[in-house]
Amino acid sequence: MNISKSLFIKALNKEKLTTPPIWYMRQAGRYMPEYRNIRKKFKNFLDMCKNPEVCCELALQPINAFNLDAAILFSDILTIPDAFGLGVEFIENEGPVLNNSIKTANDINNLIPFNPDELNYVYKAVTNIKNALPSNIPLIGFCGSPWTLAAYSLEGRSSKNFDKTIAFINNNEKEAHLFLSKLTDACFLYLRKQVQAGIDVIQIFDSWANILNADEINNFSFNYIKSLIVALKQDPVTSNTPIILFARDPKCNANTLIKTSADCISLYWSANNFDLKYARDKVALQGNLDPKILLQSNEIIRSETKAILDKFKNFPGYIFNLGHGLTPDISPEKVKYLTELVREY
Repeated sequence: MNISKSLFIKALNKEKLTTPPIWYMRQAGRYMPEYRNIRKKFKNFLDMCKNPEVCCELALQPINAFNLDAAILFSDILTIPDAFGLGVEFIENEGPVLNNSIKTANDINNLIPFNPDELNYVYKAVTNIKNALPSNIPLIGFCGSPWTLAAYSLEGRSSKNFDKTIAFINNNEKEAHLFLSKLTDACFLYLRKQVQAGIDVIQIFDSWANILNADEINNFSFNYIKSLIVALKQDPVTSNTPIILFARDPKCNANTLIKTSADCISLYWSANNFDLKYARDKVALQGNLDPKILLQSNEIIRSETKAILDKFKNFPGYIFNLGHGLTPDISPEKVKYLTELVREY
């Protein structure tokens, strides 16, 4: 079967479908017992990400369990900072720590050049997954947005407010923009290699868009996402690869997101006032059930899911997804129930 005939690709091409395609952000993860069985064999999460055979197995787990309409590369957004020599490590119950994080403006000037070949383990995983998938299931590749990668690199770890990051960009704006430019170039080279290895769709995760205010978001985030998308659209290798943008709770309107030129906007769960009429002829949409709904009763899940499906039923180019990733406390049975609800709609 030609991949262009898959429901997921049809939706990205803004075709109106009777039943929307469905996949889940963080669909391979700790909520699945089969994932946990593999994870416990690795002390460091990133070591697991550097094993292409294991990444292939993990990416296929939700496809096999729920018969979803798209697979996503199993990896992590911090592979790029790691290749920049920032020493990424995942600590149990603490999350990612960058042991060589950016502390001064001079650290940015002295960064080693990004070499996309340092991430060959990712491209090998892409090829393995693509070869193992049914021919009608597209594979999504991804990267973190330049801003999100910068936030981790400056803060040195995950944070609620990213105070160190915000202070750095305010005090070192010139160097902050230099760093964002370097990260944008790295994202382009990285995604280009992923496409060459076999991915069908790109998703950009702006996971920390929410820490920027309305004045900062274009300057430090969306302008760089826009530059990245322009580069991908102009390159012969990546020009025909659809691009999805997920921004976490951004302080902006629909127009700002659409102006990035992404082919599809993945809506955060709280984006209830997104202008569907304005977006209708411009982008595909993905989303946006609150993952926490899956901790509720089946009756509530059914009601909330139906409300979203009703809302988007006449929108050409709609993909059902969550408005953020699946969390470890969600039961696989609830994911199965949700998937069946969407398929029955």
